[in-house]
This record gives sequence, C-alpha cells and structure tokens, in this order.
Amino acid sequence: MYCALSDIIDQVPEQKVIELTDDENTGEVNQARVDKAIATAGTRARRGGYPILEVSLSTQEYAFAKEVTDEDRKNAALPNAPALKPEMDAIEFCSDKIDLFKEIKIAQLIKDATWIDGNATGEDAAGLWAAGAGNTFLADVVTGSMAIQAATGMKPNVLMLDYGTFMSLKSESTILDKIKYTQRGVLTSELLAALLELEEVLVGEALVNSAKETKAGTEWTGSKIWEVNATKGMGFLFHRAAAAGLKTPSSGYQVRLLQDGAGVRRLSTWREAAEHQDVYEAAEETDIVVTGSDLGYKFRDTLLT
Repeated sequence: MYCALSDIIDQVPEQKVIELTDDENTGEVNQARVDKAIATAGTRARRGGYPILEVSLSTQEYAFAKEVTDEDRKNAALPNAPALKPEMDAIEFCSDKIDLFKEIKIAQLIKDATWIDGNATGEDAAGLWAAGAGNTFLADVVTGSMAIQAATGMKPNVLMLDYGTFMSLKSESTILDKIKYTQRGVLTSELLAALLELEEVLVGEALVNSAKETKAGTEWTGSKIWEVNATKGMGFLFHRAAAAGLKTPSSGYQVRLLQDGAGVRRLSTWREAAEHQDVYEAAEETDIVVTGSDLGYKFRDTLLT
C-alpha cells in the first residue's frame, strides 16, 4: 500500500546526527575540480576537501497503539477458526500507521522543496505523461536526468511516480514499443527502471483519510499523498546514495534514534486488566530532511492539466 521509506530516502540508523552534507553545488564542484596530483620525491600528496554545511534536525516520536482483547484470543483459538494472529495483526497495524505518518511527511517535503528544475511546484508536464499522442514522458525524464547530472556530476537513479501516472504509462505506445520483445511484454516498474537506466521505479499508492472519525466509523474523505495537484499526478526523479554517510550526497536523509539499545523502532506491550485486554504499541523517534535539492527533479500535473 505504501512506498517503503528506505526506498524513498537513505536512512541513518541508530545514531543522532547533528550535521549532514548539504551538497548545494559545493561537494560536487570540489569533487570535480582537477588539482595537481603528481607528487615529486620527498613531497607530500596534495590535499583537498569540500565544505559541509549544517542541516538542523529536530526528532519527534511517532507512536501508535492497538488493543487485543481476551475475546479476540479466545475466538482465534476456536476449532476450525481461520488462521488468526491477533498480536501480530496489532503490531503490523501500528507499524503501518507509523510508516504512513512518515510517508506523508516525505511526500510533503518533496512537494514543498524547490529542486533543480527551479519551480516551487515542479516542472509542469501539462498532462503529457498520460498515454496517447504527444506523450513526453521519455523526453522529460532525459531532461531531468541531464539537469541533475550537469549541476552535480551525479546521475539520478530512482524515479517515483504516482499510481495513476504509472497505470497510464502501462498503455503508452512509445514505451510498449521498446519492451514488446521482452519476456513479459507488459510494463512493470522493474522493466521501466531498466528502460530508463535507473536502479528503481517506485509507485506511490498511499491514501490518507482526512474525515473526522465518528462512532459509525464509515467516514471517508480520501486523498492521494503523491500528487502536487489533486488527481493530476506527479513524478520525482532523484539520486539516492548507495549507503548513508555524513559526506555522501543524497537528496534526503532520515535520522532515527536508538530506542533503549534495542533498535530504532520500539515495540511495547502492557495489560489493561479492567478492560480484559493487552495493548501493543510501536514507536520511533525520527526526523527527515532534504539535504540536496540539486539532486532531485520534480514534475507536476503528469496525468491531467
């Protein structure tokens, strides 16, 4: 249902980091500079580096809990009952909630930031990624890739697409013509990544329900988090580092604090005797930040204009 958080941004686990590389045309420029590297006998090698700018972090704890009643356990143990695991279901439900909270934050960071395309709301694709005449998807991705490479010397390696745009591309003839002799002949995210020479194509499917909950529990006001403008689609082309590091450029990082020496996500449980139930809680203290706005290219209105 969700994009994996580790797929969207690099993660720095189990430590509190107070400085991260902000590579706004500093790290890459100095990395690309040609210095005299020949050392004569008895002399030291030439040295160099690049500035590291401070990025502020403010971790917050995300937590969610779910109860498992004694009745739930009793029903799960009945003869011929379905294979139910109330405790595991509760833990997974809480973990999914935390992942959704964080994915919403990541999507908002991407939409709020101005990337290398230079547009606050992203490059306007004018609905031309939808299947049909005049489709500009392949050309636009090349434009974005060239812009990132020209500014940083690094190539983007991941593309995020909203679900609607991806589904439309599955019937786009300019793409299908390029994969028609492959084993499947059907566009998948893996095939699209190979076609674009990327490591991965991610498809953002997550929805958020903003309706206020009532006793009935049937309220639904759903919206897609991976859209700049509602129903119109978006894309985000970016560079994701192979491994996290304080001097490793990447479009963004997630910092997570170690939880009592037992990993970065805490699982807790306690008994509520009066209610005849146990409560299971998942919690994580984290912050997510943009560290390289020159390593991303944002597209808006990919599906409709």
